[in-house]
Parts: sequence; C-alpha cells; structure tokens
Amino acid sequence: MKEQEKIFALAANIPVMLLGAPGIGKTAAITEFSKKIKGDLVDIRLSAETPSSFEGKDYISPQSGDLEKARAWWLKRIDENQCADIPTILFFDEYTNAPDALQQLAYAPFNERRLHGVSFDYQLKNGQPGLFVFGAGNRVEDETGAREMVYASKTRVFTVDFEITVKEWLDWAENNDIDSKIQSFLYANPDALLEKPSTGTACPREWANLSVALKKGISCREAAHGTIRGAHETKFCAFYDQADLCPTIEQIVSGAAKKPDKVHLAAFAATLAFALKEDTEIKKHFAAVYEWIAEQSPECEVMFARYVIDLLGSTLLSDKNCMRVLGQAAKKAGIYAK
Repeated sequence: MKEQEKIFALAANIPVMLLGAPGIGKTAAITEFSKKIKGDLVDIRLSAETPSSFEGKDYISPQSGDLEKARAWWLKRIDENQCADIPTILFFDEYTNAPDALQQLAYAPFNERRLHGVSFDYQLKNGQPGLFVFGAGNRVEDETGAREMVYASKTRVFTVDFEITVKEWLDWAENNDIDSKIQSFLYANPDALLEKPSTGTACPREWANLSVALKKGISCREAAHGTIRGAHETKFCAFYDQADLCPTIEQIVSGAAKKPDKVHLAAFAATLAFALKEDTEIKKHFAAVYEWIAEQSPECEVMFARYVIDLLGSTLLSDKNCMRVLGQAAKKAGIYAK
C-alpha cells in the first residue's frame, strides 16, 4: 500500500487534514480515495455553509406545534449510507477559510464525529469502518485569507502538508488528457505551476481549466486570459504559437520538415520531446528527430538532449542505435544518460 493510502486509511479513526496551496489536487485526492473504497463522498464546503444549513434548520412541528430542528443534509446522507451498508467519506473542504463561527460548529463533527453530543459514526456489516473523516484547507502562507487551526483541533488530527511536484502533476496530466502544449510548457517552465498567488501565476487547477477551454476550440489568448492570467499568460501564448511552427515527427522522418526562419528553443525542444513520448515508434524515429533539431542550433540541441534524457532515457536505452544517439546527446548536454 502506498504511503498516502495508508495515511488516508487513518481517517477511519483520526480526522485527516490536508493543508496546501489552492488548486493542487487536495479534493481530487479525496475523490480518488472515495472511488477506491467504493464510498459516498459527502463534500461539505464549510466556507459556503451557514449555521442553519450546517446544523439543520429550525421548524414548527405540525404534530406538536413545538420548535424542532431538522436533521442536517449531510447527516441524512450518512444515515442513507449506513442503511445501504456503504462507506461515507465525510469531507470538510475549505475548512481553514471558513468563518470562525462555522469552524466552531464543525469542531465536534470533524474531531469527535458527534453533533449535539450524538455520535454519527458507524461500521459496515462486515465489521469494516463505515465513516472516514477528512478536512482540507489552505495554509496562512498560501495568501488566501486562511486562518490557523485552533490548537485543540491541531492535537486531534493527522495533518498532511499536501504538496505536488511538477513531475507528479505532469504524470496526472498525461493520464487525464491535458493539452500536450500545456504539458510541454510546464515541463519547460516548472515555476509557472507552483508559485504563490501573490506572484500572479496560476495554480494547477487553472492550467487544467485552460486545457478544457483549448479543447473546446477557444483561441489561446482568450482561453489563457480567462483561466491562468497573470505572469505566465503572455509567455504561454507565445510558446503555444511557436509550438505550432514546429514540424511533426512524421514531417521530420519523411524529410518534409522545412527549416524554420527562427528557432524557438524551448517550444521546439519541449514539443518534440513530448511528441516522442507519445510516439508508438519512438525507437525507429528518435535518431531522425534528434538530427533534425541538432541542425537548428547548438543551443536547441543541448536543450532537447536534456529533455529526452530526462523523459525518455529509460525507454531509449534498450535500443543500440538510440543508445548511441543518447550518448552523443549526453556528451553535448554535459550529463550522463539515465
């Protein structure tokens, strides 16, 4: 079992709180865990709740005429899941961005699995845990207006400093059909993915939204301005346009690729490296692609060499001809092939 899976399994006994920057995949991680255990994800956006919606609204009983409190919507879901004998993943999202009054109301449900002194914890019929409790929020240093968790809560939860590397995000992007130009741009410009909001750069969620917009046929400039904005908007649009000038692998292999008027180092090197990554005949085509890009400029060759060694080294080393070219690439780049 992976370390994250082991930690998430703790949520059956101890609340697990994920703290990290906006849009880096905290909710996606909980959603994936929910699917793995075939549970029902009950997502409480705590910052959007009101006291009455969270605890249940007061109403006048038509039978007795007394003031009574309706059962909260999320408690009804837990009741239904217990009757259906399926796990519940109770997820307090945006916990640290919620007003103090909501955090106080959520204290007992989140930390103690109780509301007004009554437990809502349960087990499945096979004896396995029925309720997993998670929270997620931003840290104060993420500059989103988040509040520190009160000390009493900190002592009762298992806190995960949720981080993501560019490599992890790119692996996710590849499996989730994120636009290839976005993948290649972020590989070449990793700081565009993980900087703080105050720098004007985009979070991973915004890059994923950009991919959706591009796939809907929205122009690059409109799509970028509507999603990522900030410091890397113009830079990405320039990269996007330059990548369109790069020939395809088929054009290079067939000899139809024309020498461009201007060499766009990062765009050409990253675009072709990621194209090779998706090429089903990579070992057959690699040498021709390498030779073509080496003809463009020494700087382009060195950059491409670094990219392919990092991305494709283990794949190419099994072929003698590719290995020969990789050795040449490693020498030019001043590194060793993996």
